[in-house]
Amino acid sequence: MTVSRKRQRLFKASRKEQPAEPETLMAQHLRASMMRWDDERQRLYAELKRTGSVDANSVTTAAFEVGVRRRFRPGVDLREISSFIADIRAAFGDNVPVMETEALIRHALGEDVPVDDLLIQMEIGAKVLTLVAIKDVLSLDEAGVNAILVEAEALARQRGFEPTIADR
Repeated sequence: MTVSRKRQRLFKASRKEQPAEPETLMAQHLRASMMRWDDERQRLYAELKRTGSVDANSVTTAAFEVGVRRRFRPGVDLREISSFIADIRAAFGDNVPVMETEALIRHALGEDVPVDDLLIQMEIGAKVLTLVAIKDVLSLDEAGVNAILVEAEALARQRGFEPTIADR
């Protein structure tokens, strides 16, 4: 009996836990974007368009919030946010809306700033480019990106959303 228990402990100790991976279609699309897997990003984008993925924006919003909170501390100096946005704009060009991105970041950090009137395409674009930049600035590997996205999926579900699960 003791040999059996010893083997069980050794087996458990030698077995590595697989890091959690995002399971929703949108989170997988965000991962492909953040990791710059262009073929996978395009495939998943086509799948999102084809399926009309339910509650997809809830995952994007949650991922943005999780990422921003990992990048910035509460009460961050606005100059730090402005510098970060300038770096995003330098990397990705004029597609980055400066004022809107700043408002979205500040809102994600808990400030009471208006973001409800933003055009949805502009908002999503700003959030995705910010997530890509956060991945770069924090030097996140795939496991780090997955951690943000898995947390975002849980947050979206906690808020009452049921995002579309990707086909395996």
